[in-house]
Amino acid sequence: HIFGLRGRDLWLFALGLAQAGEFTIVLIQFMQQTNVIGGQLSDTLLMVTTMSMILTPALFMVYDRLARRYGTTKEIMGEEIGEQQPVIIAGVGRFGHITNEMIVANGFKTVVLDNNIETINLMRKLGIPAYIGDPSRPEVLEAAGLSTADVLVVAVDEPATITKIVAHARKRRPDLFIISRAHNREHVYELYQAGASQIIRETFDASLRAGRYAIQQLGIPEDEAHYRTRGFYRFNRRATRELALLWDPEIPIQENTDYIKRMRELNASIDIVIGSTLEDVQPFTDGLEGYRNRKDPPAAIDVVTKTGQSVEGDRPPAEKSTTEEDPNGPEVIKS
Repeated sequence: HIFGLRGRDLWLFALGLAQAGEFTIVLIQFMQQTNVIGGQLSDTLLMVTTMSMILTPALFMVYDRLARRYGTTKEIMGEEIGEQQPVIIAGVGRFGHITNEMIVANGFKTVVLDNNIETINLMRKLGIPAYIGDPSRPEVLEAAGLSTADVLVVAVDEPATITKIVAHARKRRPDLFIISRAHNREHVYELYQAGASQIIRETFDASLRAGRYAIQQLGIPEDEAHYRTRGFYRFNRRATRELALLWDPEIPIQENTDYIKRMRELNASIDIVIGSTLEDVQPFTDGLEGYRNRKDPPAAIDVVTKTGQSVEGDRPPAEKSTTEEDPNGPEVIKS
């Protein structure tokens, strides 16, 4: 700490001090010859000295491999962040990069965090302010402006790390708007319970477009395929939000009878609902116990919770939306 070493540099410094040198062997032999230490202690010290000289290079190799694996040999706690911004981007890989570009293109400033130095250097070469730091560490998020930010986008790669960041941010800032990347449906459920405001399955929108192109090729007119895609879009996202209420991390999905029952009901209703606007369908808002007590659970999937959470970018039912597509780009949902 006196020399300003922190984080991984401290480990490197400690490894450098761990190895005894040849001069240690000379001192041990001199102390034995002058009867300062006995022969048994001398043998033990020589063995420890020799082992340290053999193992330390191996430990440096392990350190170097771990440093490359986690992307940086620099201080993992993060660089000093200058001006705080209203948006924090935690993770700037293939998901976070595009998200950041979209936000910046609309005139908003961001603080970008990532623990991969190569990624950060690339961002800086592109003229994007970015900082080295592990966003899963609370102190790094605080330094990035968690206490004052308006939006947190969690876009790191590891699902467990994403959930950890969301849970911490929600506990620290109950009012914060948190947009989170999700790897699959079960991860969506985890993030829903962790408190994410908007949850985005990373392949969901691309899969919808692929499905729409397929049904168009099979003979459904373009306008009709577009309309059906929009219906399925709403159906699936709101169904996911409802199933999140029934999901229990302690129970495997195949053994969760309430979840399986509701999934079957939703699958049976998809042909009816996919072409509707869903606004006139009875909402499922009375929670798990209310669901279990119903004799005829509704086919509706329009769920609004008291926290105002929305799965995968879905809007509250009071806000109607239309879907347009740029022929040269992805779908855009606009009010």
